[in-house]
Amino acid sequence: MAWEFERVAGPFRATEGPIWTGDAVRFTEITEHRVLEYDPETGETGVYIDSTAGAVGLHEGLDGELYACEAEGHRIAALTPDEPASVVVDEFEGTPLNGPNDLEIDRDGDVWFTDPDDKDRGLLGHTSVFRAERADPRDDWRLVQLTDEMDRPNGILLSPDETRLYVAECTYGPDQETDLRAYPIRDDGSLGPREILHDFGDHRGIDGMTLTESGEIVACAGWEKGGPGPSIYVFSPSGEVLERHPFPENRPTNCTLGGPDGSTLYVADMTGCLYAAETDRSAYVRF
Repeated sequence: MAWEFERVAGPFRATEGPIWTGDAVRFTEITEHRVLEYDPETGETGVYIDSTAGAVGLHEGLDGELYACEAEGHRIAALTPDEPASVVVDEFEGTPLNGPNDLEIDRDGDVWFTDPDDKDRGLLGHTSVFRAERADPRDDWRLVQLTDEMDRPNGILLSPDETRLYVAECTYGPDQETDLRAYPIRDDGSLGPREILHDFGDHRGIDGMTLTESGEIVACAGWEKGGPGPSIYVFSPSGEVLERHPFPENRPTNCTLGGPDGSTLYVADMTGCLYAAETDRSAYVRF
């Protein structure tokens, strides 16, 4: 089945982080510091939150709160319209985070996220993947560094059984690692040795990705400078490319599956638009 992409919102400025809320799509307009909301019933897009600290990736938590990677604020925060942000974590061992990019939330409510050093704003001296955890909602968050072996960790997902962590290494250019990798999650929550599932070579790798009901990975990758071009890939859990769908704009950033039956793919991109395509896949719902 060919996926036909239709622009449903925009153009705004660069857009990221779409999530499906059950009846709408929320996504970020990064440089304008806003969270927007698209209603597929009316076709209208409005401002959901009008002031963020550079929100990029979004995710709904167990409690229904909206969690965001706020890159310019160097933090993970819970956002509510017309209220101050509630900070989850904003430092590691006393030093501000670089600029969180993308996040995943597991069944315990723990927040797994990537912290690259885009725009050289980082102070940590490393780029890492972290997990923010707490045993009880009344407790303070505890930050655990999972790995610092990546140059530019970007998109992040947990497998449906939460035994593997998928992370996109998204650097560009010769002699740079640009790949989709998987880490086994040990019983104590630490990560085992990485497995490279797909290597994008010199071209733009995965920015953001989402999971299907059957555990496949739908990923935004590619660019206008070469290779297969801007694309939406479907990978098996082992990294096999099952499908590649050309995308109409130069650099897709992130995606989510939603709609009444979970089969509509919504994709944000660097031109500031939101696109939709009907697919033959269904969304994976963790909780």
